[in-house]
Amino acid sequence: MEREQVHEETDWEKVEVNSVNFPNLHLQMPRPYNDVVLSITASTTPDPYVVLHEGTYYMTFTTGSNITIWSSDSLLSLEPRSLKTTIWTPPPNTPYSGDLWAPELHALDGNWYIYFAADDPRTQHPNHSHRIYVLRGPPTTLSPLDPQSWTFHGGLTNMPDEQWAIDGTVITLSSKNYFIYSGWPYGVLHNESRQELYIAEMASPTSLVPNHLPTCISTPSHSWEFSGRSGINEGPQFLSSPYPQHPWTGIVFSCAGSWTSEYKMATLKYLGGNPLNQTSWEKSRKPLLTAPKSGRPPYGPGHGNFVNVPGEGGGITETWAVFHATDGRTGWEGRRARVMRVGWNEHGPYMGCGECGAVAEEIDGFLYGVRKSETQVKMERRRSKSVKGFLVGNVRKGLGLVRGVLK
Repeated sequence: MEREQVHEETDWEKVEVNSVNFPNLHLQMPRPYNDVVLSITASTTPDPYVVLHEGTYYMTFTTGSNITIWSSDSLLSLEPRSLKTTIWTPPPNTPYSGDLWAPELHALDGNWYIYFAADDPRTQHPNHSHRIYVLRGPPTTLSPLDPQSWTFHGGLTNMPDEQWAIDGTVITLSSKNYFIYSGWPYGVLHNESRQELYIAEMASPTSLVPNHLPTCISTPSHSWEFSGRSGINEGPQFLSSPYPQHPWTGIVFSCAGSWTSEYKMATLKYLGGNPLNQTSWEKSRKPLLTAPKSGRPPYGPGHGNFVNVPGEGGGITETWAVFHATDGRTGWEGRRARVMRVGWNEHGPYMGCGECGAVAEEIDGFLYGVRKSETQVKMERRRSKSVKGFLVGNVRKGLGLVRGVLK
């Protein structure tokens, strides 16, 4: 409640955000926590997924027609500094030729793998055929950017054949790998109104444990998980606190319609025990991140992942969320990758006051809090000179009148 009051009473566009607004976080990070958002791509990059490996940031995202990886030595200057490589394009007229969604690059058992969803464009309703597929890449000692080093494995083995499935990710709990994805309820073949989260143990990077149906661990239940009649849980991502004093492990997922400006993120806390039991997970009562209630952009923050970035000088690690959002209420159009910090306290993760913070125009604005751009400073100086000139002119006229009266 206290955080919400601070947010409502503060004009985030005019003040510098600091640790005063977010108590206790200044003890954890090398810089005071701020909720500033930085856009890291100018191009449309929906469903961004970032991996930091040996000093290089690799980002995959939805292109729709192929699997492309951007690689850069900087996350905050990602697009201009990126080497952009298309590593795989599906052949035409296959069950996986159309609508390639949300690819993710993972380093598992010493090799690179990419998980993605795709459909069959030859069918009457292509989206109904979305399933999970896997690419196997080179050893992680080598770059994942060589297209010749990738092979198509096929569908993720032992996934339910008839279940619609997208947005697959791999998480590790107690030294075991689990696959989590968004799917329609079992037996639903055509109704697109409900998406749930499912989990299954993996036998290998290309296969689930056989003879075990994935478990549903989340179904839309809160009003804010719905857009109209569509209840959506999708884009699951692993998140774990880097701070021993605030232990928390769980899943961040996206909810409501990705085609709306109300798209948002919420959490599923892992309570311990068998991850395949639904009772091992606890859904948050409110979203982790939404668009600002003031009506300003960015809109529809969602479907990203989390990167632990070393602090300045190798100091305390910071957790950065990478997600897409739009600058207008444009739905799927103009979804660009953004970065915003995750804060930690005794209750777990939070992102600012639960809303996207002010958007920084420059990297320093993200690192140290909102700063005025050079253009803003110049404009303010011009306005100041104009006002000063106006006042001085009027004062001179006034003095002239006074002198005239005295004469």
